[in-house]
Amino acid sequence: MKKSLLATALAGTIFNYAHAVEPAGFNTESGIVITPLLNVGVKNDNNIFSQPANEESSAILTVDPTVNFLLSDGINSYSVDAGLKSATYFSSSDDNYLDGFLAFDMHLEPSSQSRFDLNADLNWVTEPRGTGITEGLGDSVDEPLNYSEQILAATYEFGALSTNGKLAFDARYYNKGYSNFEAVTQYREYDSFLLGTTLSYNTGAATDLFLELSKDAIRYEKVEAGRASLSSDDYRALIGVKWEATALTTGSAKIGYQNKDFESDSRANFSGLSWNAGITWQPLTYTLIDFSTSRAARDPSVEGSYIKESVHTLGWTHGWNQQLNTRLGVSYTKEDYSGVVRKDDTTTYSASATYALFRWVDVGVFADFIDKNSTRDTIYFDKTVVGVNFTFAM
Repeated sequence: MKKSLLATALAGTIFNYAHAVEPAGFNTESGIVITPLLNVGVKNDNNIFSQPANEESSAILTVDPTVNFLLSDGINSYSVDAGLKSATYFSSSDDNYLDGFLAFDMHLEPSSQSRFDLNADLNWVTEPRGTGITEGLGDSVDEPLNYSEQILAATYEFGALSTNGKLAFDARYYNKGYSNFEAVTQYREYDSFLLGTTLSYNTGAATDLFLELSKDAIRYEKVEAGRASLSSDDYRALIGVKWEATALTTGSAKIGYQNKDFESDSRANFSGLSWNAGITWQPLTYTLIDFSTSRAARDPSVEGSYIKESVHTLGWTHGWNQQLNTRLGVSYTKEDYSGVVRKDDTTTYSASATYALFRWVDVGVFADFIDKNSTRDTIYFDKTVVGVNFTFAM
């Protein structure tokens, strides 16, 4: 999957100062580079079911091996990623899980005027109790939910990199299907097909102006008796600006109009303002401050027609020396439900530190503090998660 502008900026600044794991990889005779990684961690979650009362805590062991296969000639590239994600709950073995993923990415440039990107992802995911469909139910269900998702995305961009104007076309297919608790989950299985186009113009001052147009056709496979279908068409028209390589800041911002049009006349449509912006400020080579904000209407997991969601995050990453970097962050999410009387807001505070023991070993410690409030008595909760992670490379 493509890195966000913010993630790329972080990787290209802080980690150049405080060295992170540097995988060497194996170079095969065919030119394929094989790069394995292993993450092992232990954390403690004081509210594993995200409940407002009678919280249950557990220590959790995580083991996540991954491997990347990369074939590149400097312009065209083919990449395959595969991995497992496992968790062992010391106080609740029913919540143990083993997830997996497989991803393929291809980038082709057949000419100076054309570029193709193709991405295919298969994910097998565990939805922890108290989240997603079981939000507010906590330990009233006897095991987590499991689902799989398939994603196929393609982008074609026309226009030489040296020209001011470029035109891109996007297509993406997504499918989500659950494998247990069919009586409930069958009504939350859906697929979507998105088509979009982006027209961008480089002003010549390391700044691009762009216009995005898209339609996402979201279709739910089944409709629960007595309820209207959640199937809808999501239209968006956004204008934006992206700037890079300035003295202190890098960022992207887009704002525009979103219309969510339901197939069922009994559900109220959404029409309104939508935006997405991210800015990084690097006053010194070893410190970086990032801010992001977004607003959009999205589909709910449990109830209502849609959620009008606003998310704001602020973070500070600092490299203290060649081995140590730290990060402090805060995020605030506001959710206003349509079709039911419910409003949620969630504040998350996070802190982490990473120390490079060797070129091939990092150790990190982290703490997350989550405070969720809701007009529903069964939804609000507090949670603290603290842990330590080790990352191993070849």
